[in-house]
Amino acid sequence: MNLFDFFFHVHNIIFTSALMLMFFIAILEGTMSLIGMALSDIIDSFIPDVDVNISSSENIFALSRFFSWIKIKQVPVIILFIIFLTAFGLVGLFFQFLSFTLLNNLLSQWIIFLPVFIVSVYFLRISAVFISKVLPKDNTSSISEDDLIGHIAIITLGKASKGYPAEAKVKDSHGQTHYLMIEPEYEGIVFLQGEKVLILGKIKTYFYASNDLPDKLK
Repeated sequence: MNLFDFFFHVHNIIFTSALMLMFFIAILEGTMSLIGMALSDIIDSFIPDVDVNISSSENIFALSRFFSWIKIKQVPVIILFIIFLTAFGLVGLFFQFLSFTLLNNLLSQWIIFLPVFIVSVYFLRISAVFISKVLPKDNTSSISEDDLIGHIAIITLGKASKGYPAEAKVKDSHGQTHYLMIEPEYEGIVFLQGEKVLILGKIKTYFYASNDLPDKLK
């Protein structure tokens, strides 16, 4: 089997298509940059700060956590997409190359789709973490977790009691949304989903708060 037949074999077409799409997007990004427009900026403008309504389902929250895990908003979406397509195409073709070498036959692309997808997502995560560390950062919008103390948070998932923190969201002074774990300051108090609380401090990996808010903050 020659390279052309291998790349465009019916069991490889999904992986080859991923690589072709990657090249097309990269060329489009380069072309638009030459005329003063960046495809990545256009796409990023449509990506929210992983901010969801408090009545959303748990699946939405899981999606927001996934977006945070792969560093969306820290790395341009177009770069993440190119990385994923490249990884998906190359990993899939590598699996098929091993199959052809060892078994003299190609596996159905749908049989190996899931393992290839999982490997590609983890490669995306590793690459995104590295890129997020080397990309220039706007220091004016970077804050520490301690800077969230004194802000109003909204309980977004579950209910919180002393020793049992719940997920909450809070917007910093730059308008960026953060998700964190919050519990009441004292025993006997329960925070319910949708309730506003005032962040008072931080212990280890979670924050403690009070729901006794001034009238102007309610």
